[in-house]
Amino acid sequence: MKEKITTQELLGKITVFAKKKRIMVYLVGGYIRDTLLRRKSKDIDIVMETDALSFAREFAREYRMPPPVFYGRFGTAMIEIDGLKVEFATARKESYPEDSRKPSVERASIYEDCQRRDFTINTIAKNLLTGEVLDFFDGRQDIKRKIIRTPVAPDRTFYDDPLRILRGIRFATRLGFEIEKNTLEGMKKNVSRLSIVSRERISEEIIKILEATVPSRGFYLMDETGVLDRVMPEVARLKERQGEQQCKELLPHTLKVLDNASKHTKDVYLRMASLLHDIGKPRTFRVENGKVSFHRHEFVGERMAYKMLNWFNIPDEKKKFIGRMIRFHLRPHLLAKENPTDNALRRFIREMGKDIRPLFILAKSDLTSHNPGRVQRALEKLDVLEARVKEINRKDKLTSFKLSLDGYAIMEILGVPPGRIVGKVKETLEGLVMDGVLRNKKRELSRYLKEHKGEFVEEPSHPAPLNFL
Repeated sequence: MKEKITTQELLGKITVFAKKKRIMVYLVGGYIRDTLLRRKSKDIDIVMETDALSFAREFAREYRMPPPVFYGRFGTAMIEIDGLKVEFATARKESYPEDSRKPSVERASIYEDCQRRDFTINTIAKNLLTGEVLDFFDGRQDIKRKIIRTPVAPDRTFYDDPLRILRGIRFATRLGFEIEKNTLEGMKKNVSRLSIVSRERISEEIIKILEATVPSRGFYLMDETGVLDRVMPEVARLKERQGEQQCKELLPHTLKVLDNASKHTKDVYLRMASLLHDIGKPRTFRVENGKVSFHRHEFVGERMAYKMLNWFNIPDEKKKFIGRMIRFHLRPHLLAKENPTDNALRRFIREMGKDIRPLFILAKSDLTSHNPGRVQRALEKLDVLEARVKEINRKDKLTSFKLSLDGYAIMEILGVPPGRIVGKVKETLEGLVMDGVLRNKKRELSRYLKEHKGEFVEEPSHPAPLNFL
């Protein structure tokens, strides 16, 4: 079996080939940054001041690698091999129109190529032929200082490409860096320019921020720069003061829940549900008899989330998952207080299916009281409930439960066509099995259905014969 090529082996081949062709090539950007930070990177960027497309094509042919994918407008070519991506680019400089992120491009020197990049930490270059490191904008020093800073005037950087505002927030969040003062001011000044950025690119950056170890940092920075109001107004509304009544501040609570959940899951969509779980509260805020309530905020929040997630182009399956998490996020707390019967828990397990584990993660993360004793008592109740759920599920295998009588058999027994009645019958039979009234045996369910056919299907009435006399 052929061994996978390593990053160093791939860089070695590029260096050898460049020497053979007598072309100066530079390793630039993220790979150098991540190496200095001792982080793994599978993305390699190679820049040269000559035609990168021809270089990539000949390089792939020389080493029998997959043919490159060309992006001629930017003078780049991508080769992907054994999970590594290497992009070959002709050094370029860019100029941007006012109403677009799509620049006009022309050839440039390696200095000009580094200058047009987003942040100094991404401007470091290494000459692969000589080993010389080119650090025109003190990127190594900024990495040591843990600073996000633009290589040119921040106003120019963010005006040209406003997506860099979100990229800067993402780097600060994931790397634990601070955004330099002037750079932060440049973000604030140009935040309105985000209107020219596609929703897909904004969504990608939000997802990457959610993947951070402490994602709340990114959302606080989004709030500080004005980004939150523009790209996630539903979350920004959580900042609103809910009257004069004593009430938990919703945005700090929400971001604490997000961080709590992130300690227990890497599932970015469960993290998204944590971020959105209370977005229905501002719309449902009421004061009744001096007490604050957010009646049915979970249902309002679910509907709001669907609209948001459509805008972000989140896949349908993930939208449904996030919506279910929001709708049911209070259920474990209510059940923990009620001490429900085993049958009630069976129905709960059946309703949630495989989503029950993430729901408990969200429910536990939602405990953010400043009273440690109160949090501990609530956690203990949830732990007891979860243990009961696991034991019942272990015995009954409810999350993988499948009714032994399928829809076709139900239609045949009742003599009905496909439609709502079949779904209602299945739901009724599942409930009877959950409650222990019936066993999940095809023969027993069929017999029950035949005996109670009249309860599910109305017998056709026979009209009285017409009297023509």
